Amino acid sequence: MFRFFQIFFFALLASIWMVACSDDAEGVEYKFDRETSEMSVLRQCADGADSGAYCFQLRFRIPIETEHLDSFYIWVDSTVVGDTAKAVSNSKLSKATAVFPYKGGDAKFDTIDLTSYIQEYVEEGRDSLMVGLFCGYSDDKDPGSVQRVYLHFGDDIDPSLVNFSEDSTWTTGAQFEWYRPSDQTDYYKPNILNGPIAGYNIIIRAENADEDIRDLKVTVISSAGTDSTGDKLYKRHARINANSDSMWVASFEHGDNRKNELRLLIYDGLGIDTADNEQNRFRLIIEGLKAESAYTRGLVAYDSAGNYSGVEGAASDLFNTTDSIAPLMPTAVFTMKDTLYSEMTRLDSNNRVLIYWSRSVDPVDVKHGIKEDSVLIFPNNCYYLGCYDTVASYVIDYYDAAKKDWKPYSYAGGAGRHSTLFAMEGDSMVVDPDGKFVTDTIRWVAPGDTLIIRIRSKDPSGYYSKALVDTIVVSPGELASQVECPAGFIAVKTDSSVFCMEKYEHQDEDGNFVTNVLHSEAKAACEAISASGFTVSLCGEKDWQDVCLSGGTYSYGVVVDDSLSAEEYLYSYCNVRSGVSTMAEDLALRNPRCVSPMGVHDFPGQLQEWVLGRSEDTLAVIRGGSYMIFGGLDREAQALCTTRSFPYFTRPAYTQDTIYLYREGTRVDTVYSADTSRTLYAMLTQKDFTDSLQFFDVQDSNGNSIGTDYALYSEYKNGGDEWLDTLAGNLKYVPDHVEVVFLTGEKVAYRHAAAFYKSPAIGFRCCAYPE
Repeated sequence: MFRFFQIFFFALLASIWMVACSDDAEGVEYKFDRETSEMSVLRQCADGADSGAYCFQLRFRIPIETEHLDSFYIWVDSTVVGDTAKAVSNSKLSKATAVFPYKGGDAKFDTIDLTSYIQEYVEEGRDSLMVGLFCGYSDDKDPGSVQRVYLHFGDDIDPSLVNFSEDSTWTTGAQFEWYRPSDQTDYYKPNILNGPIAGYNIIIRAENADEDIRDLKVTVISSAGTDSTGDKLYKRHARINANSDSMWVASFEHGDNRKNELRLLIYDGLGIDTADNEQNRFRLIIEGLKAESAYTRGLVAYDSAGNYSGVEGAASDLFNTTDSIAPLMPTAVFTMKDTLYSEMTRLDSNNRVLIYWSRSVDPVDVKHGIKEDSVLIFPNNCYYLGCYDTVASYVIDYYDAAKKDWKPYSYAGGAGRHSTLFAMEGDSMVVDPDGKFVTDTIRWVAPGDTLIIRIRSKDPSGYYSKALVDTIVVSPGELASQVECPAGFIAVKTDSSVFCMEKYEHQDEDGNFVTNVLHSEAKAACEAISASGFTVSLCGEKDWQDVCLSGGTYSYGVVVDDSLSAEEYLYSYCNVRSGVSTMAEDLALRNPRCVSPMGVHDFPGQLQEWVLGRSEDTLAVIRGGSYMIFGGLDREAQALCTTRSFPYFTRPAYTQDTIYLYREGTRVDTVYSADTSRTLYAMLTQKDFTDSLQFFDVQDSNGNSIGTDYALYSEYKNGGDEWLDTLAGNLKYVPDHVEVVFLTGEKVAYRHAAAFYKSPAIGFRCCAYPE
């Protein structure tokens, strides 16, 4: 028995010794309740610290088990405690960077200032540093494991991956396009992504090793300008190099053994522009390639700290130059004309326009004799396959006047979609296997729109045709024939009337959307518009709703012509609950697909809109959704045409009615209406109340009274004029009277505040009613 006890005791001692001596003891149970948790790094200086120091603090949750908790050990860097060790030996405990005593008490969290322990590593130029944290206990029970956090000092984060987004090739050249990537420069600020990009290393390589491409003509186009000489925006036979502590521009060897390779350094220096993506656009044009030849390309982006995205030196993205004969396109688009406006294009019942054009062909020989006119004209001896072939695909774009650039119709054009042929028969197009026309559909078109369309064909080698560019003027429709609307307004109707409504939310003379206005200011702005033959006012909410519903078939006031769910549509096209204000503020950034059948834009999103209530005593009402994210309503509910909103401020709830107190044992219940089934303890009337509210007459900048607000009298007296100015904002609060009340202890939504409520997410729309 004694012998067994000796063996057991020795084994127990050996076990304890192993826990103390091994960093990874097998079979040891690490107690989670003896470990710190929820570790986070605070980038701020402790009280009294040197403000010029590179400050870091470590915040952590104190272990669950605090009995016998003695101290916290920290190790800076991984030289003593490695980055995978769970336990620590006594020797390593003695080599801790610092030891902090446990303070005790009820605090759930503690903070350790690491600033003085990391300065030497910062001065060495380290980008990151491991900090280990271990809890020391005074008893002999199993410990918790080492917890770790990594401090990030410099910028060691790669920019986002950048790729060529669009390319165009021809017989002897190519154009490539990419956009500046985002770059996070501070590990602790993940939402700031506009770190500067130093430049781009580009490699072009000919598959034919004997082809010399070192002296190709190069042109770079960016928001900084155009450079075709290499004096400003790029450098030939160069690249960015970087190591752990520096970055430099290096020349690249370009002897005859590398003649099939061209290296380019494209300079940048700016961070991503989140408001205007066109400012991030780069184009590279190279000329002097061989026809029908294969090449590869590679692109790597470097940030200002020397981090890069992509594979340096790789050129695996294949492109080919085309044959020497471009496909042919006609010069005109044909559409079906409207019966009311014979020179304009008819819009179908789902806001679509059908376009037709003479089918493009790819000549076999340069002396083909085919003439490009409104339709292609073929000579008598020119036949399919002998004289020409079909093209591979079409690309259909529209001109975005706001951005002054061509944008693709993502749903139109493409390959394999234009095999059905049509022939012109009078004023119509009919299917005909011998026809010369093909067709496509332009969707989400509003009455009265003007479309500038560009169609290009591409042959099997990738050669683009000349562009067919034509303008389509869409009929304003039957409603426009009934009422001639003022500029900026379009004709709309309800079941009982035809009138005019602003196409977008109201804009000022400079084209800026008018937001952050009172309901009364919105009303006055509309009434100030002079339009002969019309009475202009803020749109009434019933008229707004009826036009939005478009006869009751469109719940959100948009053309339904997409497979997206309502949730996706409202977010992607109408900016509902996105949290992005820039799209709402800038017409150029808005999506044209958020349009109603009558041509009114952005009913469900962008900005909420003040409207006139259903009667004079109705509180100020808001219709529609916006980019703002509100609690209580999901995206679809907020955007419904039928949703009414009333802005409010939260105020103390009160009553001036009689208060009834009923005793329940030792407890007294406060009740606001008599209960004859209970024994009354006391009854309080207004003469017994001790609470007071200060009421204010709220006035606009012109001194006009626009509503009433109130606050606790004690807050008003204690806060004085400074407090009152904070409450009033840019309005004027004039003390009016004090009322004695009974405060219920609750908060209420004070809806009368709608009269003096402003928000950058609220605009308005005016309506013009024929006199």
